[in-house]
Amino acid sequence: MLNSKYNDFISFLKDKKILITTHDLVDFDGFASCVSLKFFLIEFLKNSHVTIFFTELSKSIRAYMTKFAKKFPGFNFSYMKDVKLSKFDVCLIIDANSISQLGFNHEKGTTPLGIPNIIIDHHHYNKKNPINENLNDLNLIDDKISSTAEIVLNLFKYFSHPLPLPYKYLVFTAILTDSGFFRYGNNNTIKNVSSLLDGDLDFQEIRSMLNRDVDISEKIAKIKGLQRVELIREGKFLIGITNVSSFGAKVATTLIKIGFDVSFVHSMEKNEYVINGRASKSICLKTGLHLGKIFEEISRDLGGSGGGHDGAAALTIDTNTDVILIKIVDNIKKILRSIF
Repeated sequence: MLNSKYNDFISFLKDKKILITTHDLVDFDGFASCVSLKFFLIEFLKNSHVTIFFTELSKSIRAYMTKFAKKFPGFNFSYMKDVKLSKFDVCLIIDANSISQLGFNHEKGTTPLGIPNIIIDHHHYNKKNPINENLNDLNLIDDKISSTAEIVLNLFKYFSHPLPLPYKYLVFTAILTDSGFFRYGNNNTIKNVSSLLDGDLDFQEIRSMLNRDVDISEKIAKIKGLQRVELIREGKFLIGITNVSSFGAKVATTLIKIGFDVSFVHSMEKNEYVINGRASKSICLKTGLHLGKIFEEISRDLGGSGGGHDGAAALTIDTNTDVILIKIVDNIKKILRSIF
């Protein structure tokens, strides 16, 4: 349980100049977690020296926040797109456990941040390969929950600090999207969402706020991904592999939706090879498959950055993906054969 760590976590942050950040091109979970945690630290610790750093907001976030601003016109959030790390005492790394996932201007991989850091995350984390200057004892990591926002929510609960309605909307949205609208959730996901529901929060309104017109480039990526897909059959299970130039994660999810049990989409992004993997929840439960652990082990052996959940993970690496995909698929086949 993380409850035993909350007091030490808060005590350490007292009177510190705090930087909060998350992975490049922030998603709903990273966004809501950062914004809500900043609010908590300012309100609870009375600490005005809290700054958020985002490289860029995704199209989904921008579209959502346009509707959110109409719902809560008085809500104001701010973030920096460029910061000097030396001006801060500590960096809180949200929803990411590798420096290469962050948007700071430094050499990727093992380059130290130069300041102490604490990880707050719901992905599998390998303590044998920590981030430099990481304060391991203060990390808030739980890979048995569906979103990082739930860790932040439990921080509010533990200290009995009220969560205002706008932040309830943000946290609810983060849990909803990161759990795949509960497809990848569990009992705790439902309990955490239920604790946010009251007469002022409208579930259907949040669903409406999340609706957006799909960009034509995303549609094209999904269609091309389907056209190029290679089907691999292992017993009664289907593995799909394809490649696109963008929207790899969404294409990988699309392959699962149309019937594949496991999917991999490789692409070239920002001069790096990226593999996005997805697996159906039923396969993960039946076989113990954990894509995040597989990707992390491969990145540790071959370099790069990899990790994630059991059914959703990503790997970024310099090496061409062909050999790596063969290695990944071989691992998947062994796991699937175990239940024949």
